Amino acid sequence: HWLWTEVPMIEDIKDWKNVLTDGERDFLTKVFRFFTQGDIDVSSAYVNTYLPFFPTPEIRMMLSSFAAREAVHIAAYSHLIETIGMPETVYNEFLQYEAMAEKHDFFHGLAEDQQENIAVKMAAFSAFTEGMQLFSSFVMLLNFTRNGTMKGMGQIIAWSINDETLHTESMIRLFREYIIENPELWTDSLKKRIYDIAEKMIELEDAFIDLAFGVNDMSKQNLSPADVKAYIRWICDRRLAAMGMKEIFKVNVNPLPWVDSMLGVTRTNFFENRVVDYAKGALSGSWGDVWGQAGTK
Repeated sequence: HWLWTEVPMIEDIKDWKNVLTDGERDFLTKVFRFFTQGDIDVSSAYVNTYLPFFPTPEIRMMLSSFAAREAVHIAAYSHLIETIGMPETVYNEFLQYEAMAEKHDFFHGLAEDQQENIAVKMAAFSAFTEGMQLFSSFVMLLNFTRNGTMKGMGQIIAWSINDETLHTESMIRLFREYIIENPELWTDSLKKRIYDIAEKMIELEDAFIDLAFGVNDMSKQNLSPADVKAYIRWICDRRLAAMGMKEIFKVNVNPLPWVDSMLGVTRTNFFENRVVDYAKGALSGSWGDVWGQAGTK
């Protein structure tokens, strides 16, 4: 468990105001325009789609905890936006961009009134939205930390990646168990729907990546649109394989190995290079003091 209040943001404010170029600030603003909304869409899937459908208490507890973590992510991103002084238009302008609006509309256009459609939604939201499209933004944001700036943002992203990885792996496991219990659903028709959605969501993400980079000079960041597009295809193939399906993009090697190296130590506070394991905010005093005070009352 972690909270955004545990992340120091002073250096990020300095980076935003004094270090980043206008193009880099525009890039981050565009990414955050949809990034926060993407997490809202994922959270709504847990509450509005999955919870009403799965009655098992253990599954419902898992889904509820995941939805709660998404709320923490949304609050953390909003805190980051406000703290560094990113324009308030970030909150309401994302639908003015066609590439962003199409992603949002695609999520909400998926039917959910049949057993097969629930399987499709698990693939679309958990494997390809939470498990692929959000990782596109993660990489574009984390790259700033790789280059020595926006380290508080990088910590928030690192913790979010840890959460989203757990969510994705757990939901894919639920997907497979759901198919095992309903084998009549596992038809060529369902598989084609999932493959088509994977390809469509890659297409939508490509457009978003192009929008984010735009005409900005991002040469200092050593990351190109082609790099991110290759990475999401690699991620998408991993998600398909985990669901028991064939890889369709044939990207067999991670095109951005630095991501794994930055996140190689689980839950590492990499800008201080120490393991935190979701460390809580620093506490002052000792338990002896607490019990001593309690005993005097």
